[in-house]
Amino acid sequence: MKKQNSFAVRLRSSWLLILIAAQPVLDVLAYWTNNTHSSWAGYIRLAIMVALPLVMLVRLEKKKHFLVCMLIIGTFCVLHILNCFRVGYIDPVRDISYMARVAQMPVLTVCFVYALRDERMKNQAVRAMEIAAGLVLLALVLAIVTGTENVTYGQGLGVSGWVIDNNRCANSIILVTLACFAMYYACMSGNKIVNAVVPTIVCAVFISNGTKACYFGIFAVFLGFAAFMILNRFINKTEMKKLLLVVLAALSIGSAVAYPYTPRAKVEALQASAVALKDQDELVRILSEKGYDVQSMTVEEKLSDPIVREVFEAYYTKLMWHVIPEMFDRFGVERIMREYDMTTSASKLIDVRLMKRTYARMIWSETDMLTKLTGFEVSEIHDPAYDPENDWPALFYYYGYLGFGLYIAFILYFVWKLMKCVCRDFRGSFNLLNFTLLICLVLQLSLAEFSGALLRRPNVSVYLSVVLALIYYRTVRAPAALGGNADEA
Repeated sequence: MKKQNSFAVRLRSSWLLILIAAQPVLDVLAYWTNNTHSSWAGYIRLAIMVALPLVMLVRLEKKKHFLVCMLIIGTFCVLHILNCFRVGYIDPVRDISYMARVAQMPVLTVCFVYALRDERMKNQAVRAMEIAAGLVLLALVLAIVTGTENVTYGQGLGVSGWVIDNNRCANSIILVTLACFAMYYACMSGNKIVNAVVPTIVCAVFISNGTKACYFGIFAVFLGFAAFMILNRFINKTEMKKLLLVVLAALSIGSAVAYPYTPRAKVEALQASAVALKDQDELVRILSEKGYDVQSMTVEEKLSDPIVREVFEAYYTKLMWHVIPEMFDRFGVERIMREYDMTTSASKLIDVRLMKRTYARMIWSETDMLTKLTGFEVSEIHDPAYDPENDWPALFYYYGYLGFGLYIAFILYFVWKLMKCVCRDFRGSFNLLNFTLLICLVLQLSLAEFSGALLRRPNVSVYLSVVLALIYYRTVRAPAALGGNADEA
């Protein structure tokens, strides 16, 4: 009985560590069971999102602010659902489940904020992120060694490990996030072998992955930590880890020099469309031979001239129709040409992400004000499969001015807390953990725009929740109370 009680106590005191460290395990198991984001792994995360607020509600003595946060989230969800019923729901189950995925980040963040009031939980959260980083790297190494790894792109370009195909962007963001905590571990370690091996492994993983986020993440993470150590030497008079600095500099330079031979460079070469550029040159040539200077003509002048209009219609249809035919069927080629200001740039016209954002914007322009406030349901774009991919525009269109504004305000609150802390005591707040959280947050929010797959994927957004909660914890108390730099590199 005592052993059982002891186990229960340890379980209750270590739940946050288990929850965070289990995330990579869930992703690996989802891969091996050939599941997608809507699999049992997703159901487990949904159950956690529902159960955790209920548990926190029971355990908290002061519930007022917690209830207010949950009420705001719940109220918006109800408003969005009611408006979708008003205009005619296409697929309520799909839309509500998708909204639950989006809501996970703020819900878990609020729960983690309250959980981290306990000092032990803060230490658990940091340790759990380090463990998660180790598990992700271990899984990747095992995948390569056993020859069971998945590739990031077609034609065998890039190695993503045990990651399902539709998680490419999500996996790159997870790697960048956890790499920051791997570097935190390396900086905190007094072992020179760790100082050399950890950055080398991180660099190898980033390069082999093949995504743009991972490749440029090398320079963002390595140069960021190198800059911190140099500045910390002058601000707080700490001793620099010279070996670590040399390793970071060597890996950064080596990655830049070796770029032409990396999977990323090969992907970029394949994505460049020489055919599209030839079509662009052909359009300009045809109109020039007919005496038209299209660069000096306005949109209305181009549309009013039947010869120019015909050439442009053929040009736009050839480059875009096979990619996104539903947009042509719904809005017509003239409307599309207006949306693109009748540009002749082939690179813009073949940009798939730009096509999808344009499609969403055109649907948005036809909605009424209530829909603009609360957003339209995901099936408007998912059927057909034209999700905007980038998180910020997707959140704007799916959840309108109100939902997008609440989401932004939620994140900005933590940014404001961080800036306030820095302004109050710059030297005291300038320490390794705070820097790790800052660079993590900047990279996560940037990748949400440029890469996507952060705010709308529970297996990724959970890490953002941890980072935001730790930022809150680090800023609500005076830096001196946190140990300052006494325990940090």
